[in-house]
Amino acid sequence: MHKLFTKLQENIRYLIDQAFVRKFVGQSLLFITLVVTATLIGMSAVFFGLFSEENSHISSIPHGIDAGFWDSLWWSLNQVMRLPGFARAYGATIPVVMYSLFLSLMGLVVFSVLISLINNTMRSRIEALRKGDTQVLERNHVLLLGWSNKIFSVLRQLARLQPGVKVVILAPRDIDTMQEQLRVAGIQREDIKIILRSGTPSNHGELDRVAVNKASGVIVLATDADDSETIKTVMLLTSRQDWDSEPPVLTTEIALERNYELASIAARNRLHIISSSRIISKVIVQTVRNPGLADVYSEIYAPSGNSIFVQSIPDCVDRPMAEIAYGLTNAIPIGIAWDERRDNVVRHAAGLNLEPEYEIAEDEQLVLLARGLPITCSRPDRLPTSHIYREGGSVPHVPGQVLLIGWTDMLHDILQELDAHSLSGTEVTILSETSTEQAEQQITVHQTNSFKNLALSFREGDAVTQIAYTGFDMTSFQSIVVLADQTDDQVDADTRTLRILLRLSDLLKSLETQPHTVAELLDENNRALFAGLGVDDIVVSSEVVSAQLAQIARQEVLAPIYRELLSAGGVEISLRPAGDYVQLDADCCFNDLIYAGQQKMEIALGLRLVQQGGKVLLNPPRNISWRLGENDKVIVLAQQVYQ
Repeated sequence: MHKLFTKLQENIRYLIDQAFVRKFVGQSLLFITLVVTATLIGMSAVFFGLFSEENSHISSIPHGIDAGFWDSLWWSLNQVMRLPGFARAYGATIPVVMYSLFLSLMGLVVFSVLISLINNTMRSRIEALRKGDTQVLERNHVLLLGWSNKIFSVLRQLARLQPGVKVVILAPRDIDTMQEQLRVAGIQREDIKIILRSGTPSNHGELDRVAVNKASGVIVLATDADDSETIKTVMLLTSRQDWDSEPPVLTTEIALERNYELASIAARNRLHIISSSRIISKVIVQTVRNPGLADVYSEIYAPSGNSIFVQSIPDCVDRPMAEIAYGLTNAIPIGIAWDERRDNVVRHAAGLNLEPEYEIAEDEQLVLLARGLPITCSRPDRLPTSHIYREGGSVPHVPGQVLLIGWTDMLHDILQELDAHSLSGTEVTILSETSTEQAEQQITVHQTNSFKNLALSFREGDAVTQIAYTGFDMTSFQSIVVLADQTDDQVDADTRTLRILLRLSDLLKSLETQPHTVAELLDENNRALFAGLGVDDIVVSSEVVSAQLAQIARQEVLAPIYRELLSAGGVEISLRPAGDYVQLDADCCFNDLIYAGQQKMEIALGLRLVQQGGKVLLNPPRNISWRLGENDKVIVLAQQVYQ
């Protein structure tokens, strides 16, 4: 019996499925079958007192024809169909009844079509919104093209730089997926309005759909390994002539340094290019040279804290930089910015770490390290001096032996930076799961000239396992750099970095002298996991790149400033021993450090205090004093010197 019921159930389900497959004909037959079946079942009420005396007073039960088959059919059909016009034709002649039934059915069809039309219109509209297919009618918005792990940092930066800013995101992703990732990242708590659209940024029609010609700034994120989509998008943007008024600030990220030249050709000098591999490699190498520098960059590029701003201050015109440095109590002047005309095009230019005697011209703006704008300047009665100033000093250098763990596309860029910053020769050992032959081949492919100051050696092995370090003299390495290795798509890069650092902490715990350890992170949210693992510097690569993208999109003048700050041979942010600037164990205020920096043609930016756990103090209050020890550092902006 049970099997028979199951079989019947399956057959009914199959017939219903086939009816829906056949669309109109099948569904019409199904509708008629249901009406007939339900009506026949309803007519059986005649055997249960439908026309009994107890129900004779019920007005909806007809008795006027035969109080039998036809009346029960009329009553049952009206209960099933709910046709008011047909019900009122009771007692009429057969032709009128048939007309009434036909017209009532047609009325039901018309009403159903109307409801279906409204429903389908609303559903298609909701579906279009869900798919991100609708037009954007915004003005002065920031347009983000592409999707990567850097997008969350970019959005936080934009929310900080311009609270309430409208950001339109066009990416080849499902809207629901993007919304969920934004929710998990906590972007919904930021003061920013986000409009999502799904589409390909390298398509001209898609760019029109997101009102690219009305945007105030456009940021293109690198979304593929070879930068092909990015370069195509750049070509589309730079070839447009239909901007609503002034062209927006165009900024793009290039993932690989070897594609930078090709992207520059496509950009036609109309777009700012951020090479993520170049920036990250420079920051990592500068951090190797300057332990503690990662925290400085982290604050400069973070959505909160001190950042770089550009502002015109009339009170500073015709005054020397030395005087301005003392007149600003909540900011530090680090250079100037101006506009220059080349090839009939006005471009921004900047100069950092100017001599103290340099006087600000009327057409020049100050480049400032500050917590925000606006900034005011007072005129000091006299230029202070310092009785604890000390001459002489040292410069940072690349360690003699460096261990690089992991393999990334920017590894060659890191090696080039190490080679450029080292004049005395450095031995670099690369530990990765890439075979020695393949590693040497990949390095050679990207190399135009041999390294002058580096000696390379390769070691194949899984850095998570202890056997990979067999034969290593860990005491010989002054620096260890753990890179975010993304060669295995199945393993999260930050998770792998965490496992490697756990292994290193176990291997290094017995050493008397600990090497300086630098780790690259992709996600800022994972920083807390690295506490207690002996990591001296954490470089959050997505944060560094996204900060530049967002800040340049809102302040175009920052582009030459960041180029100067991260160029080999230019100025750099450096951490120097406090004893190189002031007497130790003496009362010291920030004005003493300003004075000491000016004597050395440097600019004091802050302190790194060992007594406070290596805490970085940028742009500190001027009314606080410290007693600095031999392990404390002064953070300065200085000309790069190699050793």
